[in-house]
Amino acid sequence: MADKSPPPGSPNRLPSRTSILVAAARAFGSRDPDAGVRNPDFLADTLIGPDELALINDHPLSTGLAQDYAEASQNPAIAILVSLMIFRTRFIDEALKRAVESGAAQIVILGAGFDSRAYRFRDLLQHCRVMEVDAEPTQDYKKRRIQAVLGEVLPNLTYVSLDFAKDGIRDALKAGGFREGERSFYIWEGVSMYLPEKSVRKMLQMVASHSAPGSSIVLDYANSLGIEIIKQNSQGSMTMPASWGEPWIFGVPGSNGDEFFQGLGFDPVVPLSMNNPEVFKRYAIRSDGTTYAAHVVEKMRIEALARARAGTALPLSAGVLEAQKAIAIAGGIYWLAELTVSASPNDGQSQRMTD
Repeated sequence: MADKSPPPGSPNRLPSRTSILVAAARAFGSRDPDAGVRNPDFLADTLIGPDELALINDHPLSTGLAQDYAEASQNPAIAILVSLMIFRTRFIDEALKRAVESGAAQIVILGAGFDSRAYRFRDLLQHCRVMEVDAEPTQDYKKRRIQAVLGEVLPNLTYVSLDFAKDGIRDALKAGGFREGERSFYIWEGVSMYLPEKSVRKMLQMVASHSAPGSSIVLDYANSLGIEIIKQNSQGSMTMPASWGEPWIFGVPGSNGDEFFQGLGFDPVVPLSMNNPEVFKRYAIRSDGTTYAAHVVEKMRIEALARARAGTALPLSAGVLEAQKAIAIAGGIYWLAELTVSASPNDGQSQRMTD
């Protein structure tokens, strides 16, 4: 899609609507009265205001944040997205803490969007170099918003502008002060599925080839099955309208991508599917023992059963039935993983590309 936004430097250049949407989902989740399932991003509710919500006015979350929390939580489009962001945020937060405690001195947030970790974890990261990497329109908008609501610039935070599909990440990071000899921790949240395969490979190969031993990267991603299913859905991806023009286009090969990542220079990993019961056990159990969004899932089940009994349910095509079987076999279509740079050469290293 052609970039029709105003020239660089203009205050009217708009950020990615996806970055606004996921921050709005974190903001909504941070309001949950139960600390056991609350999204830990307490700054998202400050960063996302009326102007930001106006940019996503064709998604229910744009009005959901102004509604009563319990009432808005009944909307499946809100509850499901918010639950995914709770899982994702907490998984990555935990990985960040482990990495810094293990000696990571550089934190690189790739496709940062409205990420608030540099501020939320300012004490933990006070001795680390933090770099936020993103496209210029989104980054400029975010910096203005940070200044407006927080009014401060952290001395250890550096912004690096980059087009992931076109620009060289290694050179951009080095220009921003990145040191390849220091152990680093990368966060690549909500990005890989929007990029062509070549760009995903190049990014991961750069991390594996130019990071100090012990460095790691945490990311979320779809598998190729998930991309095929989403392509058949005219409503867009799991999280946004198709009209936004930000489609998911890449899924890692295989059910969970473990061989794909090893081939790019990372140690063996056991990815975690968003469908895995362990995810719900870790992040979605309320103090009363119920599961976050369980009421919505049960409501949807009851409504589907009622339609089936009334004979008004749409018949499932053979393609949909086969897709459901394939998802069950694969274990899911949307995954989380923390990858550690391999300490010893492997076959994948000979395929690495320099930036």
